[in-house]
Amino acid sequence: MTSRKDIKINCALCTEQLCRNSASLRGPKNCPTKVESKLIKSLMKEYDNPDLKEYARITSVLEGMSYQRVDWSDEPTPLTTRLEEIIRFAVMMDYKKLGVAFCTGLAGEAGMLVTLLEKAGFDVVSVCCKVGGINKENIGIKDAEQIRPGQYESMCNPIVQAGILNKEKCDLDIMLGLCVGHDSLFIKYAEAPVTVFAVKDRLLGHNPLVALYQSSAYYRRLEEPELAKKLVKKKTGKR
Repeated sequence: MTSRKDIKINCALCTEQLCRNSASLRGPKNCPTKVESKLIKSLMKEYDNPDLKEYARITSVLEGMSYQRVDWSDEPTPLTTRLEEIIRFAVMMDYKKLGVAFCTGLAGEAGMLVTLLEKAGFDVVSVCCKVGGINKENIGIKDAEQIRPGQYESMCNPIVQAGILNKEKCDLDIMLGLCVGHDSLFIKYAEAPVTVFAVKDRLLGHNPLVALYQSSAYYRRLEEPELAKKLVKKKTGKR
């Protein structure tokens, strides 16, 4: 008899996606809709919270508003950009003050984003990743590990970014281009709901999906076995 611990849930490799309709209980044996039914029932009680239920309702309404019907197709057609959806969502949630946490490498884009959000009628507070100007040596970074050895380098400071936007009492925080890991820390410490406008991908013009689309062509190195071990040739001990 197969036990729950022997079942690996992996929706990304599912070819049926029956959870998209009323046939959800006829999914494969590792379908979480089937094997985690008790957990699902328990967590669905979270939506009994009126505020959370309204939040979920509005996000679903927004999803529907992001498509339109065209005469030549029966399929829904995308209608709005992500920026328009963020603006519309903030309006529907009655948010007045928005926070933008951005990477200094995208300072120009951050300026454009803030300007457009302000034109849309929001009070916007923005804070860059290098806030505080704290030297990287404070978190144990060696000179040879810096981007430019021999120079003063300020650390990225997502915890302080979140703290400043928390103090400003922002209704919604928007991330723009924070580094992998720094974005996780920002989300962990932010008190307001967090959404992402764009993520960082230094090589691919901040469009990380290109790596997937080209994984069998220009970036076929991504398909190499045990790539994780090859990317990190030796473990670095805790300092």
